[in-house]
Amino acid sequence: MSGDEAHRIREIAAALAALYGAYPDESAGPVIDQLIWFLLSTRTTVENCESAFRALRAAFPSWDGIVAAREESLYAPLRPAGLFRVRARSLIAALSSIQTRFGAVSLEALRAWSDEDIEVFLLGLPGVGLKVARCVMCFGLGKSRFAVDAHIWRVTRRLGWHDFPGEAPSRGGADYLDALVPKDIDVASFHVNLIRLGREFCPAGLSRCEACPIASWCKTGKAKA
Repeated sequence: MSGDEAHRIREIAAALAALYGAYPDESAGPVIDQLIWFLLSTRTTVENCESAFRALRAAFPSWDGIVAAREESLYAPLRPAGLFRVRARSLIAALSSIQTRFGAVSLEALRAWSDEDIEVFLLGLPGVGLKVARCVMCFGLGKSRFAVDAHIWRVTRRLGWHDFPGEAPSRGGADYLDALVPKDIDVASFHVNLIRLGREFCPAGLSRCEACPIASWCKTGKAKA
């Protein structure tokens, strides 16, 4: 990455932080909470994910209780997030694997692991893909890992940062963007703020380039000007 590219990304991150603010640092809390939240966040809205997470926590005050639970007992709390049968199956399997490895449903031991080992372990858990793994690393463990979802994939392509094909991030593309983003910025806030930008100004349909706060840095926005 050139110095000019890094400077542009820092400027965009600063502009988005001025618009949306900083995301609170949650890395001191239980890492397992972050894993469960991000597992529930896939293919649903933040609001539905929050509803399912709260209902699941009310039903299971201890996450260890999920391991021994009947799959059907998770259906009601998971229903707000959708795909509740699939989520129940994956969640029980993932937490069972964690309990087997660490003796409890806890991921605090990962704080002493290397980034590479953490990512390999998380990707080995049922239902955990690259975005969820890197979100857990970033938000749960305070690592400067840049997770890429569909919104970020679309926005960064329009910015001209990559030309990888497809509507969903590829592994190669996600790795490329993770390496591109400077590690001295607030990566968690940058991730959240790019998603906010994508929803508000740069949706999958017609983008609102004329109102976009980072249009002056954007290849697509400049082309429309």
